[in-house]
Amino acid sequence: MEIWGQAEAVLTQAKTLAAAALPKGQAGVGELESGLTAASYGTSQEKAAALIALARAYLEQEDGLSDATPLAKQAVGLFKELGVGALRDVTNFKGKPGPAKILSPEESARRDAALRPLRETLLTFREIGVPEGELAVLLKAAEEQVAEGKTENAAALVQEAERVVQREGKKELETKVAAPSNLILAKADLAKKASQPALQHAAAAEKALKAAQQSAAAAEVLASEAHSLQGNFTKALEASTSAAASYKSSGDKEGEALAMLAMAQAQQGQGDKDKALQSARAALLLAHSAEKLGVVDKARLLCAELRKAAAGTVAVPAAVPCKVLDHRVPGVSGPATLPSKPFVGAQRMVGTQESKRLSGLVTLVTGASRGIGKGIAQSLAEAGAIVYVTGRSAPGKETDIILMGTVDETASTFQKLGGTGVAVHVDHAQDEQNSAIVKMIRETHGRLDILVNSAFYIPKPDMIFFTTPVWNQPMRFLNEQTSVGGLNHIGLTVEMLPFLRRGRGVVLNISSWGSQMNIPIFPLSYYCNKATFDRSMMALAEKVRNYGVCVLTVWPGSVKSERSIMGAKRSAARLIDLETTRFTGNAIVQLGSLSPEVLRVYSSKHRVLSSADVLGWEVDGYYHQGDLHTFTTGGRS
Repeated sequence: MEIWGQAEAVLTQAKTLAAAALPKGQAGVGELESGLTAASYGTSQEKAAALIALARAYLEQEDGLSDATPLAKQAVGLFKELGVGALRDVTNFKGKPGPAKILSPEESARRDAALRPLRETLLTFREIGVPEGELAVLLKAAEEQVAEGKTENAAALVQEAERVVQREGKKELETKVAAPSNLILAKADLAKKASQPALQHAAAAEKALKAAQQSAAAAEVLASEAHSLQGNFTKALEASTSAAASYKSSGDKEGEALAMLAMAQAQQGQGDKDKALQSARAALLLAHSAEKLGVVDKARLLCAELRKAAAGTVAVPAAVPCKVLDHRVPGVSGPATLPSKPFVGAQRMVGTQESKRLSGLVTLVTGASRGIGKGIAQSLAEAGAIVYVTGRSAPGKETDIILMGTVDETASTFQKLGGTGVAVHVDHAQDEQNSAIVKMIRETHGRLDILVNSAFYIPKPDMIFFTTPVWNQPMRFLNEQTSVGGLNHIGLTVEMLPFLRRGRGVVLNISSWGSQMNIPIFPLSYYCNKATFDRSMMALAEKVRNYGVCVLTVWPGSVKSERSIMGAKRSAARLIDLETTRFTGNAIVQLGSLSPEVLRVYSSKHRVLSSADVLGWEVDGYYHQGDLHTFTTGGRS
């Protein structure tokens, strides 16, 4: 159990500072703020006292709780430095214990649920001996619970505030809490349509406000609504009229709007629908002026209800399409005389603007002459991106005379898709050429938003690469695959880091689940390269994530590429359930469209994704199911 000890001296000093500052109003608050800013308090004890005094001053202001809370936390930190703390033993509370109340299991659970998110803040103010902070936290939370329709939770929080007052035994705290707590309870009663308890709490709130020489308009509005529930519309109109006048004199447009709504309800109850509609429209204008959306919605609903009941309509020719406007206010929502108005509706059936999710972003796709790289580049172009595509192939100089395809052909398709393509002839095995593409991006754009590392090399000829026994596989297989598809991507990504940081900073590596599973048809060099690529990029992800660059690895499934189609023809195999190259491309677009916050989480916890984990529907309407393989995420769950 902690004891007061030196804390009592700190609290006494804080009360002295607060007593000197509070009568000065804003000037006193400014003195305390300037003192803390100038570090004029030499010891931790003096600084703690000044923080507590300033927190008390903020709590005297409207909506000052958000400013007071961080000061209270700083004061608690200084208390820990001093080795002191506030008393926690209930037997030594200064106040008189109230009558014991045994809560039912349901009430106890409700109280715990309502208090759980507030406990830390409540304890902070308790530690520094500022019960005003505890009361402010509880009452603010109760207001929020009423707004959400959780009236039982609101009542539990008000009861907790009453316990704090009983614990402290201070008359001024009881006076300060009486009005807001009764207003909250009255709102809760009105939400439950309990008119008599609402009237009682509104009357108690009005009495407390008048005793504190404050405006009782808020209590009058609630009393008006309670009288309307009881059918006593004359008293309701008197209360709402008085409240509207009070709010108007103080310039509170939100309060005046609420009073006018209560007035409209009373006038509607008296049968005067025209005046009720005028009052509701006036409330809507005031709510718009105050920019209070909740009150605006409430006023609109009442206008709609009154408008439907209003007599007198203007005929509209039957041949003209019309739509009904439930509420109209001159100058705000259109004409106020017609129950409906002609309109012309149009719906666009053809267009692509909604698909331009990456419009204007600078992207680079390596290895886009054919296969999955080409599909990714086309999807990025369709999303509106500026797409640089790289590869060694050029017209008349195809690198694969069987599969064909060049980056020039790939880039030429982008204009029809709605994007911009730039073909760059690069041999990624050459460091100088990698540096050249980096220089081109730097001088042309100065940034790179999305980098897709997709280039991959299969040693030629294909038949020797896929059929050579492991004991006959030459070292060149590993050297050639690692130089394009592994180490080159790591080097290119590192060189691009300054420009990725200036853009969206998304790096997507096209790898394969072959790094984890031994597929018989592939040689050993394939697995070594893919595993090296994946693990190296995972390590890089940890290094650059805090600098605004998110590195992810994507594992497509079995892809229907030019190579797989050719292999199926040679072996007379059937291609079933394969992914198209555009499927992974659309998954890349989806990942590139995510917010930086989500990408940061992905690069930390889910650095390896399959294409089907991101998307389900194929371009032809087929659905691919994700999570069919057990993938590693580098030791992270």
